Parts: sequence; structure tokens; C-alpha cells
Amino acid sequence: MQQGPYPMYQPAYQPPHKPAVDYVKTVVSDLMLSIAVVVSLLFVMIGSWLIGLMDTEGGVNAGQVVKSLGMFILTVALLLGAIVRTDMEKWVRTAMIVSAAFLIAVVGFWFTNLNFM
Repeated sequence: MQQGPYPMYQPAYQPPHKPAVDYVKTVVSDLMLSIAVVVSLLFVMIGSWLIGLMDTEGGVNAGQVVKSLGMFILTVALLLGAIVRTDMEKWVRTAMIVSAAFLIAVVGFWFTNLNFM
């Protein structure tokens, strides 16, 4: 009797390994980055509109919270896009990091003079 390959001793099939960045790249696609930027700029505009429109301190605080949320989303979208998207050009990614750092340093997504009590 002829002895063939033993199936139990065959190595199990393993699919090709994909790095974790490839899974995150689908989340940080061009469409998702543009949606995040548009939504964050909308939050900044609505927050600034609330700050300028409201005379009460509660309205101003609500406007500052909405504006800060928009700045935070914008900064995170720029940083994530620059770090994860290695298929973009080097200068585009550098500009995204510089603009996110500029937003944090100059504009800031935090607010001051907030009195909840």
C-alpha cells in the first residue's frame, strides 16, 4: 500500500497577514476625513453663532462647548489623517500636522471663563 501525505501533519492554512494600519485606513478614508472636517467646521460656525447671538451666560457657555467640540473633531481628523494615511504625499501630511498644531496652539479647542455655577 502506498502511503500518501498525512493530512493531520499538514500545516494549517493561514491567510496573509495584514498590518493593523490597513484596517484603520478604511476608517480614515478621504470621504471620512472630508465629512469630519465639514461637520467640525459646521460645529465651529454654530458655536460662534450661539456665542454672538446669545446674551445670557448659559447661551455663551453652550456656544463655547459646541465650538470647542468642533475644534476638537477638526484637530483629531487632521492628526489621524496625517498619521494613518501613509499613501498621501509627505508635504500634505506635514501640512496637516502643522495645521493641527497651529489650531491647538493659537485657536485652541478649550475655552476660558466658563462658569457653570
